[in-house]
Amino acid sequence: MMKWLPTPRDFRAALQTAMHVTEPVERIERIASLAQHDLGFVDTIQLSRALDSFTTEVSSGFSRVRLALLASATVEHLVPAIRVAGVRRKLLIDVHTGTYGQYRQDLLNPSSALYRFAPEMVLFSLTARETIAGVRLMATAGEVDKVITRSIDELRLLWRRAREAFKATIIQQTFLDVSEPLFGSFDRLMPGAPRRVIARLNDRVCEAAALDGISVLDIAGVSARDGLDEWFDRARWFQAKQEIAPQAAPAYGEQLARVVAAQRGLSKKCLVLDLDNTLWGGVIGDDGLPGIVLGEGSPAGEAHLALQRYSKQLKERGIILAVCSKNDPAIAEAAFENHPDMLLKRSDIAVFVANWNDKVDNLKAVAAKLNIGIDSLVFVDDNPAERDRMRQALPMVAVPELPMDVSDYVPCLAEAGYFEAVSFTSEDQQRAGYYAANIARESARGSAQSMDDFLDGLEMSLEFGPFAAVDVARLTQLINKTNQFNLTIRRYT
Repeated sequence: MMKWLPTPRDFRAALQTAMHVTEPVERIERIASLAQHDLGFVDTIQLSRALDSFTTEVSSGFSRVRLALLASATVEHLVPAIRVAGVRRKLLIDVHTGTYGQYRQDLLNPSSALYRFAPEMVLFSLTARETIAGVRLMATAGEVDKVITRSIDELRLLWRRAREAFKATIIQQTFLDVSEPLFGSFDRLMPGAPRRVIARLNDRVCEAAALDGISVLDIAGVSARDGLDEWFDRARWFQAKQEIAPQAAPAYGEQLARVVAAQRGLSKKCLVLDLDNTLWGGVIGDDGLPGIVLGEGSPAGEAHLALQRYSKQLKERGIILAVCSKNDPAIAEAAFENHPDMLLKRSDIAVFVANWNDKVDNLKAVAAKLNIGIDSLVFVDDNPAERDRMRQALPMVAVPELPMDVSDYVPCLAEAGYFEAVSFTSEDQQRAGYYAANIARESARGSAQSMDDFLDGLEMSLEFGPFAAVDVARLTQLINKTNQFNLTIRRYT
């Protein structure tokens, strides 16, 4: 279910080797490296058990997170996957699951184990069955909205209680639609049909979450994309009240860990793209500008164009774009300006590295020029040898395992979720431009006669004053993802 991750060659042997390492930092680095593979349910459990050997916080960039999973279904089988997906992002996630179906009681009882656990993050993983039970089939739209409003009001009270009790970040899971159609397509026109109720409930939950500053874990959206049978097993529900099926546990843990990591400012910042047979088909140095495959009229050309379009959309939401290619720089750059079907332009690329050097060294240069961590990069290359080389030399770089068919490049990159967000501000949208401007400033610094001349040439201005409500999202980002503006290192919602 996670095709962007490579398949492990010999998982058991690698895990045994890792567990025989006595030095804790090296051991957890090896375990984290194993987590960067597409693992099944059993392998995930084994890797989670290996994490039990780390009883205290380790160094080397790993940090602990206390997560409470408050659920109305059985969720204990999801814990190993959550932990493994966390260590994939250098997070050691301690999970509290509480008593089955007792999430209200646990939250309202200061003597409960939940309060002793003192979570930093609280996830509400609830089923829609309670809300559906309160809606009669022939209910009007107004009657349905009244029932849903009651459910939303209770949720908001629970969110508020968790925030007040633990000063925790709250995550609300969308509701899985496991209902059977009653009228077929006509369900969409019946306000009281379960499918229609769940769709409306999810819309209202997301609206309330946006108002209250709550993060959303969109399991409903992911299950709709993957197919419900990948996520829900009726036999498991009847046997153990598991709404999320065991086979979906690795994917569930992955989705949740993305949100947790994004809350910690650990989402990727920069998409680094290869050129030949990635942004276009063919080798421009051999085929020349007219010979590359790109644009309408060819299935492969349209697929490469789709990757450019998706990359440009990422740039528009604030992701930095860079190029890392083994190519003649003049020939490679000319394609961006002279090919009629080229959607990406040279101005979209913050750092353009085209030469015949090792791509590992070039990627380090990209990070240095942007002044961001190497672990902020996602490297997209059609060449399996280059991908393997990058994973070995720079394991902190995200390297999606691109499929053979170029038409699957965009789904692979999109489903990998490297750029997960928990908020979006105007500053986010302009971030790529900020980095490009910073590179221009550094260039100006090198050519300036003196520091005074350099500073004068920047023509800087400063605005200051009390912050307004519109600034809250950006302020929250700053104090949570960097220590530059938060010397206490405590994180706040």
